[in-house]
Amino acid sequence: MAFHRIFVIDFAGLGLGEAPDANRFQSVGADTLGHVAVSCTDKLNLPTLQRLGLGNIRVDHPLPGVEPVDHPAGFFGRLHVQAQGNRRATGLREMWDYPGTNRTETVFATLPAAGYAVTLAGPFLSYLQTQSAAQRFQLGSNQDAFRILYDQLNQNASGLTYVMLPDFRFAGEHRDAEAFASALMSADNYLAQVQHDLNANDLLLITATHADDPASETTPTREYLPLIAYSPSRPSVHALGIRRTLADVGATVLENFGLAGHAARHSFLNEITQ
Repeated sequence: MAFHRIFVIDFAGLGLGEAPDANRFQSVGADTLGHVAVSCTDKLNLPTLQRLGLGNIRVDHPLPGVEPVDHPAGFFGRLHVQAQGNRRATGLREMWDYPGTNRTETVFATLPAAGYAVTLAGPFLSYLQTQSAAQRFQLGSNQDAFRILYDQLNQNASGLTYVMLPDFRFAGEHRDAEAFASALMSADNYLAQVQHDLNANDLLLITATHADDPASETTPTREYLPLIAYSPSRPSVHALGIRRTLADVGATVLENFGLAGHAARHSFLNEITQ
């Protein structure tokens, strides 16, 4: 086991620019982070995400407030949704479902069956609510989400904590770029404390399961999604490139806990532990 605990924060709604198949989903020109940055009255200020490498993901298109840094603290890359659909639950299922021997399985059920703790926190989504093997929390704000995350950081059980931040979806649906920017900067501030509280053998994954560009008529939008991996014990970092499916996240979690045989996707665990 490379990491004792894995914490996944889903910045649900945060896209990084149109995906190659954006035209199939009325998302040509979509760029959640770019449009939020441009519309922000004051400069977008995301020091924690910037240090972790958010700006390095889109080094070819830097933005004020999230410029690339010379020595990012985290591994960084982009995710592409493989599924043919583009509903909000599509990316969530792709990230955590995988084909079993006789049926589709979920990482959230496989880990508890192997003796590892799983905690899920997010807004009401039927997919999360059906994961009865996990400890589940329903929440309505990013502040609530980080409060639960802080509580989990004080627990010692080996396993997975997955937290979905709800405020970005609401801002995207209401086409409120200012609200999106405000929520993003607030989350960045909370994230600094999370980074500080991690133990040496913990892994933090920052990602998103869908994009909601407030400048687009379409919701959700088909965009590349962020992937940042950080652990205090991994000072040497590099780019993770473009991952062709969100399922790489779930595969990485399974491999970390010795359950790699359960998933056929491409784990990036080896890339962040060498």
